[in-house]
Amino acid sequence: MTDVAAPVSDEDSRAAMRAFLQRSEVRLSTIHRVGQALLGGSALILLLPLFLRDALPKMATLLVAGFDSGEAALAVGGIAVASAVCILLPVGAVYWLVGDLLAFYFTSNLFGAPAGGDHEDHALVFSPRFILPGLGFNGDELSERSGPALDAARDDEWTRSLLVPHASEDHGWRDRFDTRSLRLWGTVPAAGREGDSDRMRQRYRAAGVHADRTLAADVARTEALLARHVLSIRIALLRYVKALLIVIASTIATLAAAGIVEQATGSDPSGGRFAAGLPHRYVFLVAAVYVLWAPVVARSVTAPLRIIQRNAPGVGTLDDAYRDEELTQFESATVVASLVGLVAASFATVAAGLEIGGAPGIGGAAVVVLVGAASWLLALKDDTAGARQAARAAWLTVRGRDAPEPDVGLERRRVAP
Repeated sequence: MTDVAAPVSDEDSRAAMRAFLQRSEVRLSTIHRVGQALLGGSALILLLPLFLRDALPKMATLLVAGFDSGEAALAVGGIAVASAVCILLPVGAVYWLVGDLLAFYFTSNLFGAPAGGDHEDHALVFSPRFILPGLGFNGDELSERSGPALDAARDDEWTRSLLVPHASEDHGWRDRFDTRSLRLWGTVPAAGREGDSDRMRQRYRAAGVHADRTLAADVARTEALLARHVLSIRIALLRYVKALLIVIASTIATLAAAGIVEQATGSDPSGGRFAAGLPHRYVFLVAAVYVLWAPVVARSVTAPLRIIQRNAPGVGTLDDAYRDEELTQFESATVVASLVGLVAASFATVAAGLEIGGAPGIGGAAVVVLVGAASWLLALKDDTAGARQAARAAWLTVRGRDAPEPDVGLERRRVAP
């Protein structure tokens, strides 16, 4: 544990510190309201599959019918890959958003514990706790008379009962808690009510209430806490906006593709069994939907940074944002996913166009693919992440890692102290 900070004796400084802590509470409350809004929004996104419950069966119908009727494997496989990317991309966006919210709301409560290895004096034990710690009164705010009065109040049996059972018949609570204390940080309170004072200290410790409760230490920790919140909410809010736009684009595409399949099912004489084969024009239209979806989702995920930069003129260019790979990792990974969907849907469109034959089929397929490819490139006109950075971002996202990877030349660039 670090040394206890020396009390601040200047009354003006102490008054300024108290005022700062009051302002900080308001700022933290505001940031947490933003986090609460994001948490509610992510829950709404998770409910969207309930509204799309008819879309997935219809796409499965198209794929199964296409396979059974001998439709070109390239067409069926391309649609399968494109539709899977279209459906899984919003799911991945929500998953990463939930991860951002967990990082925002939780931190590690590090405990000193017995040696974790042969060459360690102690080990740090990971124990998740809520990001806001418990609040303890500052000891340097007490006078010589009020200090003992507060200690006596803390030792009151009814105060203790809020954290430790008042009765000794606790159905094994003390033994269970002592076992946790032993395994977490290697301490064993005395048996029965004699060890309740130690249990109280450990309970406060688990809540993040430090022993060095001084006004200066409170200010320093609050500064760090505010910085942690601002850094976390920055990534989470951007990810939320990107996830929302991805969900909107993917929902529209999925509903359009499902509508085409429903039209094909309704016009089939066999009642949707496609006994005479799946009409190629419907396969072509479904593939075309996913070709056009790719540039829309690529533009959607890159739009937030464009909007922010457009509303902050004169402070550099959009290229500057792509130097921070952590900020743009999810965006770059989504661009790679949209490219996979575009390529798969393009092959499916060409295969379906060849099955249709003639100028309408082949010419239509060429037009759709060219429009989709040109739109995708146009959507990424200001995206300067580059192919290597985008591929690296996609790989790190799949692995669940945060960008960037350590630079191999980092050691050479370090400034000697």
